[in-house]
Amino acid sequence: MNTIRIALLLGFRQIQRANIWTTILIVFVMVLTFLNLIAVSGILVGLIEGAEGAVRKSALGDVVISPLDTEDRILNTPLIISTVRTYPEISTYSVRYKGNAVLEANYKNRRDLGSDRDTAAVIVNGVDLQQENTMTNLATLVAEGSYLDPTEEGYLLIGSYYIQDYAEQFGDVFDSIDARVGDTVRMTVGSVSKEFIIKGIIVSKVDQVNLSVYMPEREFRRVFGRLSRDADEIVIRTKTPEINQSVVTALKQNGFDHYAKIKTFEEGLPKFLIDIKKTFTLLGILLGSIGIVVASITIFIIIFINALSRRRHIGILKGIGIDRSVIELAYVVQAAFYALLGSLLGALITYGYLVPRFQKHPIQFPFSDGILSADPESTFWKFVALFIVTIIAGFIPAWMIVRKNTLDSILGRN
Repeated sequence: MNTIRIALLLGFRQIQRANIWTTILIVFVMVLTFLNLIAVSGILVGLIEGAEGAVRKSALGDVVISPLDTEDRILNTPLIISTVRTYPEISTYSVRYKGNAVLEANYKNRRDLGSDRDTAAVIVNGVDLQQENTMTNLATLVAEGSYLDPTEEGYLLIGSYYIQDYAEQFGDVFDSIDARVGDTVRMTVGSVSKEFIIKGIIVSKVDQVNLSVYMPEREFRRVFGRLSRDADEIVIRTKTPEINQSVVTALKQNGFDHYAKIKTFEEGLPKFLIDIKKTFTLLGILLGSIGIVVASITIFIIIFINALSRRRHIGILKGIGIDRSVIELAYVVQAAFYALLGSLLGALITYGYLVPRFQKHPIQFPFSDGILSADPESTFWKFVALFIVTIIAGFIPAWMIVRKNTLDSILGRN
């Protein structure tokens, strides 16, 4: 305890007597190092988390119910829905009926019957319009035109990837038609055809939404001949994501897992998305480690110059009986002070400014709204790594100077 007490005294005396601008520079380097370590990986991972958040918000919700592998549809859908309505943990849900169809545009104006038809194979969603909007805020994604009116018939909402003006931005990738809001298109399902007016075009950062056509459920049933109430997908939004698993467990305890697959949003994530997130996390750590090396070299040089310029003082301390370990520890205390102060300021900037700002104003990427992902546990371990490296960088130069002969240090001899 005596050794530590003396080392702390010497260390803080050195910090107090150090040039104020040198101290500010060192702390500034440590702040930037901490931010580099957190922000670079945070933004990379935030890209994927932003995409996940968009899918959760605009498409799948918190709990997804889908058909069993041996079935085409969700069995006993009415029973499942009647039970879902009684759960206080569930804030809203949407029942979707899906079918494949072909949309044809400009068929009335096509003069040459031998020319290629302007068609696109589409996925049609029959939904309760009010319930779907409550679940996914679909109305806010209508970039052109307006949202469907539940009292009207003969209108469609079309995802942007099916519209040529939007799809051509991605090259010749999507099957699209040359149509605009207000145009009449013909939908063909098997041998049944019906004309619809495009009422709105949906633009989203979620491919699943951009590759969908929406129409009222009752009209979907007539066009597709769906008499059964068994749905193709049920998506549920819980009041808080923390209770997702408990909702899934409750549904399974009711025996609904015999009628459908019930998964949380996280369980339903594709493996490639999880792998990408892990890859981006590793890439961020590698890039951040470069900053740690730069910071450690900076600390090493500053401590070395400081110790070298105070060789005579160090020699006198040794001469009056101060143990060399105390002097070495004093320089370690100095390095620890810089690491702690820089990391503390970096954490305040990260959680007090950067994270809230990215949440409010995410980076606009084509496929997601990028946020800053800064998990506190991960941040803590990165801080530990930075602290340890800084301590080592402070100890080595002090050890190099202190181990020299005491008389040589006092007389300034090499």
